[in-house]
Amino acid sequence: MDLTHDAPTPPTTPGTVTESYSAGGHDYTFAEFGVGPGGTAENPAAVEWVRAIRQGFHQAEPTHETLERTLSWMHAERVRLRAAYPHAVPEAALPTRRPVATFTSWEGSLNVGRGRLLRARLISEVTVRPTHSRRGLLRRLMTGDLDRAQRDGYPVALLTATEATIYGRFGFGAATFNREVSVDATTRLQLKAPTVGTVEMADGEAVRQLAPVLFQRFHESSHGSVSRVAYHWPEYTGEYAITPQKADPEVRCAVHYDDAMRPDGYVTYRFEPNTSYPLTLTVLDLVGASPDVSIALWDFVTSLDLVDQVRFGRAPVEDPLVWAMTDRAKYRVTSESDKIWVRVLDPAAALEARPYTVRGRIVISLVDSMGYADGLWALDTTSGRPVVERVADRPRTADDDAGRSVPAVQLPAGADVAMRVDVLGSLYLGAVKASTLAQAGLIVARDEDALRDLQDFMETPTAPYGVTQF
Repeated sequence: MDLTHDAPTPPTTPGTVTESYSAGGHDYTFAEFGVGPGGTAENPAAVEWVRAIRQGFHQAEPTHETLERTLSWMHAERVRLRAAYPHAVPEAALPTRRPVATFTSWEGSLNVGRGRLLRARLISEVTVRPTHSRRGLLRRLMTGDLDRAQRDGYPVALLTATEATIYGRFGFGAATFNREVSVDATTRLQLKAPTVGTVEMADGEAVRQLAPVLFQRFHESSHGSVSRVAYHWPEYTGEYAITPQKADPEVRCAVHYDDAMRPDGYVTYRFEPNTSYPLTLTVLDLVGASPDVSIALWDFVTSLDLVDQVRFGRAPVEDPLVWAMTDRAKYRVTSESDKIWVRVLDPAAALEARPYTVRGRIVISLVDSMGYADGLWALDTTSGRPVVERVADRPRTADDDAGRSVPAVQLPAGADVAMRVDVLGSLYLGAVKASTLAQAGLIVARDEDALRDLQDFMETPTAPYGVTQF
């Protein structure tokens, strides 16, 4: 088959980094670049990048408005785009200026407990065109970005996964979880204690202005929360949703006020299409500065006339609402899914950032095939302040020498426990017990006492919870 050997056209914006790569007889150019001001007219490479990600996620070709809005928030958040461009394509194939693999990242923050916000690298929009898969494109994109993140001093990287089987080999572990729930609203929600404050219907434009401030209060007080970027607010208030590429005039908003009539939470929702009453109400976003505010917002949406069911797809695994209800049977969990995946890049910075409730010392052997966190690390909280130091190299194994991306775990001399770095990612926020991961064969411990010590170190007073999707 004849190939069109068009020279690839990676972007030439300030800060662009390019490199060549070959795999299986195919040649590529990799590029890393930012989004400048000027929208679509001044960012043709970013336009092609957005077209590629929508294609990768089986979404419609982007409209001009979608492109402008996407480039606007990316410029504002100083997003870095990565892409792979083929050197040659067959006749009638997509042109070489359209990337065959995409990747993006930006700076955010993760609440690691007690209001501590940890600087984090947020990764999203990872795609590889199926006709170019299994050529190492994703590994090269991921490695390049994580290398840069570590050099720039990020303790952790975060992502949300549409395909869970991909990211463990890059050291990511599922660390927070959400539940999809349905609450019976045929009668007003009956609670064991009175709700706080008041709730009023609100204008969507006003809520768009207020929501970032209220979310920040939630973010700073909610262990496991991840920061949000600008595109969330138009989507959750109905102004414009980027995936379906349209406004949603059916979205309604309400705001919660404390006793001094200061706003401290909000909910946005829509009614599902139906030809008759009663209706099903779907909550799009529900953010309260505290759990009692969230319960008051639930009380509001379940008290609306002509509604028999309220659904929410991002409820916490440990939900105070179900314990506040008189009749728990009216609260039904329909599914549970992972939300945030954590990749530890700097164990010392990451482990010293989070709080601990016990004092002691433990030596953890971390297996990291990518090298960032590999080694033996001592975590010491005896002084009341966590101190972490790398105390030794980890002895190499046959799996290391074979270059396996998911090597077997062995307990070396001097270590109390051993695990892969993705397992540490799952433990990091306290969403799962160390004993559970040991039963799954993912943690090797010197003895039962060592495993119990690890569990005591990593447990948290509350389960991690966040409402950010990216």
